[in-house]
Amino acid sequence: MSFRTANGQDRILLIELSPSTPNLGRFLVMPRFGLLAIASILSEKTRFRVKLLFEPYTGPITPESVAAENPRYVMLNGLTTTSEENGTFVDRFRELTRGTVPIITGGEHASMFPESARRYSDFIFAHEGDEGILSLLEALEQRDPLTRDSLLSRVHGLHYRGPDGEWKFNTGVARIKEIDYRYDLSVVEGAEQASKRFRTACMPVQTSRGCTYCCSFCSWLTLYGKSGYYVRPIDDVIHDIVHTVEYTGIHDFIVTDNLFAGDPAYAEELAFRLKRAFEGRETKPRLTVLMRADQFTDGPGALSDRLIRMLAEAGMANVSLGLESISSTSLLQMNKKADLPMYYLASERLRKHGVGMLATFVAGFDGDRCEDVVNISEFSDRLGLFTSQVYARSITTGTVDDLMNGQRILTGALDRYRNGHGVWFMPAQMLPSELQYAIFESCFRFHKKGGASRKLALRAFQSIWAGMRPHYEALQRIEREILVPEGIYRESVTGGYMLASKVLNALYTDEERYGNFQTRCARIFLEAEPARRTSPVPALQANAVSMA
Repeated sequence: MSFRTANGQDRILLIELSPSTPNLGRFLVMPRFGLLAIASILSEKTRFRVKLLFEPYTGPITPESVAAENPRYVMLNGLTTTSEENGTFVDRFRELTRGTVPIITGGEHASMFPESARRYSDFIFAHEGDEGILSLLEALEQRDPLTRDSLLSRVHGLHYRGPDGEWKFNTGVARIKEIDYRYDLSVVEGAEQASKRFRTACMPVQTSRGCTYCCSFCSWLTLYGKSGYYVRPIDDVIHDIVHTVEYTGIHDFIVTDNLFAGDPAYAEELAFRLKRAFEGRETKPRLTVLMRADQFTDGPGALSDRLIRMLAEAGMANVSLGLESISSTSLLQMNKKADLPMYYLASERLRKHGVGMLATFVAGFDGDRCEDVVNISEFSDRLGLFTSQVYARSITTGTVDDLMNGQRILTGALDRYRNGHGVWFMPAQMLPSELQYAIFESCFRFHKKGGASRKLALRAFQSIWAGMRPHYEALQRIEREILVPEGIYRESVTGGYMLASKVLNALYTDEERYGNFQTRCARIFLEAEPARRTSPVPALQANAVSMA
């Protein structure tokens, strides 16, 4: 597809800024696959000069340096944790360019919180943008305003301003069933031989999109806009892995699928082809994949020993199991059809084939008590995991959890703390700050045991906790000043605090009182921010409070 250029502007810059508050992803030097895919599509299918700027590769990205490149368009990733950085960046960039360069955003934050992304965007893509980005650029290159607006109105999933200046959204989401892109890492500044500069360098790769399940908390339906599970052409997957190894020297891959090997026949062909692609090579790719425990049991959809062995031989080095909880009540609430015996069986089969295991847990569902969350560390150790990652229930926009429990959200929590680790809702069987503490206490207890790899993860979690401290203190203040005095939480006969759902629901149905409640919470979150620079950060100790 060809596009005309004007005033010598023929460059598109795609930018990924780093979040100011650490999260686990920050300790891996890895660009996000969405921007890589879009940059590669633009490089192949347009005549624009395309450059992707990834801050860990390039060093600090400033509005001045970007403006100096005289781009025709700027595209930003849409992570919630970087929304404040994106806003500050774009404000200054617009000053320098007098608002003449369109800002296009997409990704998780843009899809789930488009009203927030409007601050720093001219055009916002919800859901998949592989095909829509080409349609958008075609529309923007039109000289005639009527033609331009007509074409804009046909781009699925696009938020944009109409001729009257009001924001519009094109509904009618269309899933991409034939995923069509191949990485072109030459457009990523600093990617060449990146493995020589970064010890923790890895690369995302995608083999499928979507999932065949619908857990109550999962955001994949919101991100894609519609159900469906679609696989990429195996030739394209092999290309991305081989190209990455040859161009960057990186051999470690994070497979970004919501559900790897959801199509066993596809997975078998992929394993066969991938193993053959690296026959005779000294180094092989190492893949970390996200899977479910029931894929390694004896039920429907479970993988055979033969297939697990083939995948391991092809490079599946680690499986990240989405275990979510050790509470049967919470698993039921999540619509997660699993139990602890299933988890043990899955770990035995993976260990049999020499595949490493890590696991993710989502804490704060209604079956979780404080001690249950902390005890995830002991369960993870028994399971033989090399790392255990406990995240906070988030009540994500558009999920079943949001529909049923949206009133529990604590409004005003700053975006920088919405990094998976931050608690910004009201759990049933403990105070929000207790859940926040328990999440990190579990991670600390687990990673204090074991060898060097756990110690590295421990330092990462300690750094994250240090960055989270203002948020933790804000939660405690909200509890002292609002939640406990106003009866939203009440002390139980066993000594802990329990959510008084009837009190909260009565508050929620009173629009004026609930609005006041939200305003007060938001003010406290904001007022806690000066502590980021002035308050010492105490180290959590396992015996700091009783978790029994």
